[in-house]
Formats: sequence, C-alpha cells, structure tokens
Amino acid sequence: MGGSTLGNLACWRRRNPPGTNASRPQPCCFKMNLEFQNQSIVLSGDGAVLLSDGTLVVADLHLGKASAFQAQGLAIPEGDSEADLKRLKALCTWHEATRLVINGDLFHSPAGLTPHIEQLLETFVNDMRIPIELTLGNHDRKILRIPPFLSPKDSASYGGFQIIHDPADATKGVPSVTAHWHPVVRIADGKRTNLRLPCFIVRGDMVILPSFGSFTGGQVIAPEKGDRFFVFPGEDVVEVPGELIR
Repeated sequence: MGGSTLGNLACWRRRNPPGTNASRPQPCCFKMNLEFQNQSIVLSGDGAVLLSDGTLVVADLHLGKASAFQAQGLAIPEGDSEADLKRLKALCTWHEATRLVINGDLFHSPAGLTPHIEQLLETFVNDMRIPIELTLGNHDRKILRIPPFLSPKDSASYGGFQIIHDPADATKGVPSVTAHWHPVVRIADGKRTNLRLPCFIVRGDMVILPSFGSFTGGQVIAPEKGDRFFVFPGEDVVEVPGELIR
C-alpha cells in the first residue's frame, strides 16, 4: 500500500463499509515476508502462514457451523464450508504448498459433521495431492469420529515451528504457530471511529493465526508489550502501528 497506514485503512473502509465480507477476500496474491525466530515465514493475505519448508498452516475453519445451527432450528443458509474449502485449495496452489496443516477447529461441532461435510472434505483431500494433517482444537475434540484421512494429532512440527492450536499449550521457548483466539484488532481511523479487522499476532515465541473460516466471528485482543499486529485489508498485508491500536 502506498501512503500512510491510517490513510490506506480509512480508504479501505470507505470502499468496504461494515457488514460487507471484504475482510475475507477471495484467494489472494498478496503476502508479507517476515523474519521471525531465525526463520523466514510468509504471512498470507488470506489468514494463512507459509513456513520455510513449504508447509501452509491455517486454522479455525469451523466447517459445518451452519448445519449445527440448522440442527437447533435456526434458518442459516449453507455454502460457507464449501466456499472455504475451495478458497483453501486455491491458496495452497498459489503458494505451491508442499503440505497443509489445519491447526485446530476444522469442525464446529458433532452436529456439523454431516455426511455432506464429510464428503466435501474427502473430495478436498483427494484433490489436493499433498499431505494434509489436522492438529486438534477444542471443537474437534468434541467429535468422537474424526475422519482418519485427516491424520489427526495433538500437535505437529514443521519448518522449525511447533504447530499447536491453543496458545496456552505451546511449549515456552519454542517457536510456535498457534490459533484458537480468532484474533481481531481494533484500529483507530478517526477521532470517534474505529475499525475491527482480523489479524495475525506475533507475541513472544508465537505467531497467532486469524480464523480462516467465513462464518466464525472474532474477538478483539488487547495488546501486550512487544506484540506486533498484522492485518490484511484487501490490498496488502501490513503491520499496524502501535499508536493506532485501541
């Protein structure tokens, strides 16, 4: 982005008013290279991180969330899960990923793991032609029968990083890719207004991923000393200056 970060974010907001899905772009071609813990990683403008060995990591798809709400009698339309898997496939192709790790909460609930969702996943895995692994999240652990083709496990290690869902479970002193929080940062874009955007957080030894799913929501994370926040507002991946965070 040219110009100031504040100016660019304000322009983005004018083009994409609250209520649009612009903060969840289609498979993107923008990224930021970042040196972290003596490793070169890539923050992707679709909420993924690419490690130096070609492993692509995403988190918190919450597939079947609409189905879970439907099971409770709420009229939520289908479509997000299939669209998210298509977006993920395109992202892996764009980055030429050699492996995909879904870092927890692939599923939303047992009610959401319908035969349709399982068939979508099986087709996705067969079409990808790269290894795919699931590190279990808190929502996944509620499901008694995780499809075996997802190679479920508690954590993984690739590209010099531990990959584990919950930041609280990360090994202290070990570079880690975590998730779970669905992090959002609140950015001042005027005297009385602010903007909420999904973000990556770099905190200590960890990179904390935003949620990848389109139907997931997010929570504002209060910054701690030394934190770095990165957003992807439709044209680039940019670091948010500390003075703009609210």
